[in-house]
This record gives sequence, structure tokens and C-alpha cells, in this order.
Amino acid sequence: MSSCPKDVVVPVIFIPGIMGSPLQTAKGEIVWAPDDKILMGKKYIWNSGSVIGPDLFRLRERENVSDAAQQRKKLLIGGNAFDKDYLKPVEYAAHDDLVAVSSDFWGSQVERNWGSVAWGFYGGILKQLEHSRLEISQQAKQSNPLFNLVEMPVFALGYNWSQSNYDSGKYAAEKIKEWVSRGKARADEIGAQCPGAVVVTHSMGGLVARSATKIHGAEDDVFAVIHTAMPTDGAAAAYKRFHFGFEHPKSVLSMETVTYLALGRQGALVTAILGHMPGGQELLPNKRYRDNAGNSKWLAVQNPERNMIGRWVSGDAPYIELPSSNPYTEIYRREDRMYRAANPEWLFPEGMEAASPKKSAFSYFAEQNRNAESLHDKLISNGDFHEITYICYSDDSSLKTYDRIDWESDKPLGALGRSINDDDVSEDRTHDYRREHLRTGDEADKEVSGGWFGTDYKIDLGSGAGDGTVPTSSGAFANVAPSRKKAHTSGYTHDAATDALSVQSWVKETIGSLLGQCSLY
Repeated sequence: MSSCPKDVVVPVIFIPGIMGSPLQTAKGEIVWAPDDKILMGKKYIWNSGSVIGPDLFRLRERENVSDAAQQRKKLLIGGNAFDKDYLKPVEYAAHDDLVAVSSDFWGSQVERNWGSVAWGFYGGILKQLEHSRLEISQQAKQSNPLFNLVEMPVFALGYNWSQSNYDSGKYAAEKIKEWVSRGKARADEIGAQCPGAVVVTHSMGGLVARSATKIHGAEDDVFAVIHTAMPTDGAAAAYKRFHFGFEHPKSVLSMETVTYLALGRQGALVTAILGHMPGGQELLPNKRYRDNAGNSKWLAVQNPERNMIGRWVSGDAPYIELPSSNPYTEIYRREDRMYRAANPEWLFPEGMEAASPKKSAFSYFAEQNRNAESLHDKLISNGDFHEITYICYSDDSSLKTYDRIDWESDKPLGALGRSINDDDVSEDRTHDYRREHLRTGDEADKEVSGGWFGTDYKIDLGSGAGDGTVPTSSGAFANVAPSRKKAHTSGYTHDAATDALSVQSWVKETIGSLLGQCSLY
């Protein structure tokens, strides 16, 4: 391809984050549709394990949570164990917000697969990109005065976020190749050039794009990849949610509450689903993860807070700090420890008898966790990132984010120097999880109760900079030049990243700047 091209055709392909794509069963039943308020209300929000009225001994709550977890697992897992062929994305779907008919060569928004992503989350960025061709072309002209962005069709690439991003990357690579092939044919037809697609991602969509380009052969079909709010090496919040569910909203009367109820306000609800899903487990911190201070040992089980006598007797050192090298084996799959990632009973809310007698309940989780470990190892060994990669992330210290996990302990006479021992962290100490009251409680109320004479545990509230989900350390990591990274210190929450004007403007400016660089062609 000649340098300093004049007329250019560039497909832009948007890949959403986890839970940002509607899903259907292989038989066509819609089981996840964020834009369908009736479906989400009936199947998830009103089925969240909550209890109306007094529940002195939390008997009704336990029963309600178990019932809700069982029903959710039936919807999203389908059976006792994960089957990657059970769910599939909803392709080329129509709804009232989309233009369904077009005489344009590229077809309508429906024909460009916009219905495969949640409109409420991603409609804004898709419309911005759709209407920015001339703006982006003008940006490119600053470097290449001859440049003319003739056509810039915008596609959406929803995917089955329950399966491994290895498999989603294979699916995405096929779509990318198909759409870029059309772009090259169109460019030949009108006497233009098509250097490949510009792929824009949000959150876990970044892992999908990396899998597609670095593992499944789509790298030569992609001109550049632009990541927003990507948890490159995972997020400590993902681990926390296996134990205590999604974060309590700051205001009960908000959309945060709807999300909180729909996604799972208790660990039992989260584990019943993500404990079986490799896609969700690929968001756990990987071997390369660091907290915001650069520490590789990002999880600690702290000894009880000491008074002056206790500090003199035992000091303040933690009971244990992990991982030494591998969080998958040292934390997540350490079945005999309370800090493991999955409670076996929560994996089978329908009853432990549903697990095969030939394998343990925990092994169902461990199998998918090994797949998650393998995905990150493959990405890193295959080169990690597309050659032309740009990233932006929130580095806002006011959006308190879990960049590390500190299990705080409280045991009788702990203040006087009694320390945590191996019995205190055994797996049988994690049965009595206490959640916060929906209306009057907050995140700090969540704890594991040890009873009258046992050890209580809490996870310290998130306090790091980030976007409320992805800490700065993970959002910022990429083996790319500093000039290709953009930190937004006046940031945005994770789910709302692509709606932030700062992100939308940066994406458009970055595309224009890239297209204008003659040396990249």
C-alpha cells in the first residue's frame, strides 16, 4: 500500500464489555437483555434474594437467596455445569432505537449488528462514531492534507460473554475478517484504500479484541485497537464479588441499585453464575497483576487490630500476604482456605447432589479457573497487544476502587495479641456471610460472622484510584508507549466510561490522528 493515502475506507468495530451483549439459548430463548426492562425485572431484579419485612434469624433470606441463585443459574448456565454452546449472542437484532432500512452500501444499523449490544450502555458511543466521519477526516488532514475518509461504517460486535475470551476471540476474528473483507472490496470498487478496521473496545471487550488479534489471526485485518476501561490484568473487585456480591449503591433510588440487584447483591448469587463461567473468571487478577502501589502481593489476611499491649506481644504483621507468584493456585483454587474464590455450596444452589459423584463440587469451578489462567498465559506469550494499541482509563482517586484485597479479622482477645492461625482461615469458617440492609445499609456492613467465639472477617473497602471497578494499575498497564496512553484524572465510573464526553472525544481524536499518520500504512 502506498504511503500518504488519499481516499480511505475504514470500518470501525465496537466490542462491548461483559454483560453488555444480549444472550439467547441455542433454542432462541432470550435470557439476558439489558434493554428489556420487563425481562430483566422479572428474571433478575425481582429475583434478587431480597426479603420484605422482618426476618429475625435470616431464614427467609437464606431460602430466597438460594432460590434466586438456582433460577439464575438455570437461566445463564442451563444445567449443572458450564456448556459454551448453551448460549449465543443475538445477531442482527432490530429494536425501536435502530434504523432498520438503508440503501447505503453498508446497510442499516440493524444490518451492521448494532442490536447485538446493550443500547442503554453503548448507544451513545455508536451514534457518536456514526456521525463523526467528517470530524475524524478533518483531524487526519492535519497530518496528511490529502487525506479523505470516504466511508467509515460502524459495526457492533456483541458476543457470548459467558464463554472464555479465547472462544469469543475466535468468534470476533471471524466477524472482523468478514467486515474488513467487505471494506477492502468496497475500497477497490471506488478506487480507495482500506488499511483494515479500527477496533474500539470497552472493558472485557479488550480481552476479546486481544484474543482475536493475537491468538486467532485477525491482526492483519486490524489497523489499530483502541481500548477504554480495559482490565488488562484483571480487577480485585472481581474477586471481592465472589465473596460479597456487587458493590452497594450510594443512593438506593438510582440506576446503580437496579444494576446491583440485577448482577447480584450477594456472593452466593455471583458465584452460582460466574463460578461456572470462564469469561467472568478471566476478570480475576492474573499473575502479572499489581495493586496501585506496585505490589505483587495484592491480597492479605490481616491479624486483628492490636492495642498497645497486643502490638508489644505480637506486632502488626499480617497472617499472610499473597500471591507469591500464582494467584490461581495460591488463592482462587486453594479449596481448603476461606480466601478461595468460590464456595462449593454456592456453585450448586440446586443442591450438592447435582454435582457428579465422580468429581468434587469445587472442581467445576477449578476447571474453568484453569481455562482463565490459560487465556492470560496465551495472550502474554503471543505478544499481548496489537502492534498499534491505544488505551484510556480512569485514574480518579475519588472513585474508590478495589486495587487490593485486605481481609480484616476480629477474634476474641485479638486486640491483646491473639493472632490468626491456620484453623481460623480453614474453609469451614466461611458459612455465615452477612450482607448489608438494602435500604439502610452500606458496603461496610458485609462480613463473615464467626459466631460468639469464632473469627469475623471483612474486606476493607476499596480506596484506590480507578473507575470504581478497574484500578489504575490494571487500566494503565500495556506494553505501549506512554504517548499511546490517556489517563483521565477527572474520571468516570466503569459502566459509564463510553458515555463520558472525555472518552468519546479521545476516541475520535485518536482515530483521526492514527489515520493521518502516513507511516502506519
